[in-house]
Amino acid sequence: MRSAETQAAAIAAMLTAATGGEPRLDETPDRIRVETDLPEHPSLVTRTAVLAALARAARFGHNRTADGDVVWAELDREAEQ
Repeated sequence: MRSAETQAAAIAAMLTAATGGEPRLDETPDRIRVETDLPEHPSLVTRTAVLAALARAARFGHNRTADGDVVWAELDREAEQ
């Protein structure tokens, strides 16, 4: 099984390729969260690539903020033991 760090790096790379943005990592002792801003009008190709990246996570979601849309993916560290 790949480590949570390795999986998070892979998801971050996929999100970078899909959105052209710079994903952010938020790490705690229990989990790693990768999040990135979505383009204002993502194409079908972009949406499909983002969903493929999110599908690799234990949990994922979408937040709408005043500054735009953000998607996030979380991986559990305990799963790597």
